[in-house]
Amino acid sequence: MFLFRYPKTSAWDIMLGMNLWGTVYNLIYMFCWPQGIGYEAIRFCKQHPEAAWDIFLYCLCGAVGQNFIFLTISRFGSLANTTITTTRKFVSIVVSSLLSGNPLSSKQWGCVVMVFSGLSYQIYLKWRKLQRMQRKRKPM
Repeated sequence: MFLFRYPKTSAWDIMLGMNLWGTVYNLIYMFCWPQGIGYEAIRFCKQHPEAAWDIFLYCLCGAVGQNFIFLTISRFGSLANTTITTTRKFVSIVVSSLLSGNPLSSKQWGCVVMVFSGLSYQIYLKWRKLQRMQRKRKPM
């Protein structure tokens, strides 16, 4: 009965809704708010079309990235997405630190260890749960 009243919402429906509402709120804030700078931003982009092109490419990359996030969550779950995102951020920080010559402090390394310990433990618990479920399915 509820399936007919509330059909399953796809990832793209959710993204469309989120992005439309985000656009409405941002437009109101940029053009209707007393301190809004929407008109200045448009004027700047008219004077510097290369900036407008960079903004467009940035938005396009964000949209593609958002698709990958939603697809990862729908196919592999939120834990896998969290692990991928955290690992990507960690690698980005380490590479940035190595390239810029700014080493991480002991406190920062401690935080890295805590985050990855927690994620590793969650992965281990999920793996153990899957192992138990597979044992229950197999007849002896």
